[in-house]
Amino acid sequence: MISNIRNKKIVLISPHPDDIEIGMGGTAFLLAKKNKIHHLIATNGANSANIFKDKKKLVEARKEEAINSNKYMGIKNIKFFEYDEVKSKSIKLEFEVKTKEYLEKINPDFIFLPHPSFDNHPTHRIVSKAVINNLHILEKKPKIIFYEVWGAFRKYDHFVDISKTIKIKKKIISFHKSQLKVKDYINGILGINKYHAVFNDFIIDNAEYIEVFLEYKAT
Repeated sequence: MISNIRNKKIVLISPHPDDIEIGMGGTAFLLAKKNKIHHLIATNGANSANIFKDKKKLVEARKEEAINSNKYMGIKNIKFFEYDEVKSKSIKLEFEVKTKEYLEKINPDFIFLPHPSFDNHPTHRIVSKAVINNLHILEKKPKIIFYEVWGAFRKYDHFVDISKTIKIKKKIISFHKSQLKVKDYINGILGINKYHAVFNDFIIDNAEYIEVFLEYKAT
């Protein structure tokens, strides 16, 4: 099970500064206790909902929120690429090159990222596809695990019971105040986690909240 991973190098990839917290905050907290975690945050969130009406203030706030939430999770190794977006052809190419260098340096055992097809956010899909395109250059082939953010998975390969860490997940997400003032991400994702606990056939008694994952299978 994912929650039993120990003594491994793990790369968590967030297209935006709050994606890991929302998508797999409970699991990330558990993994950080037993593994060496590296967290890559691809964009600075400049194009997110802006309560400040000022781009610079938003970017500064989102970076500080991410630093604080990662500190709470026990994650010290954070890499900010700080792109405003990853849409243009030139930025996509630059992002792929930087990601390649980043992954080669770490040589991880596991990589967690959003799904390149099932996630409903276009930036999430772009970032994930760029990472997958670079897998062939890695000396050690890591296991690729997809977490859900924008849209619930209808099937799963792995799951983690986060019932005992649900308050921690709420706390982790709560650091991202600039976005919570616009969208209720806490109740949104906890609703998905609750859905999985109620409607999926897990062999767990009294599970209240579940994070589910899909594993990448190369074709």
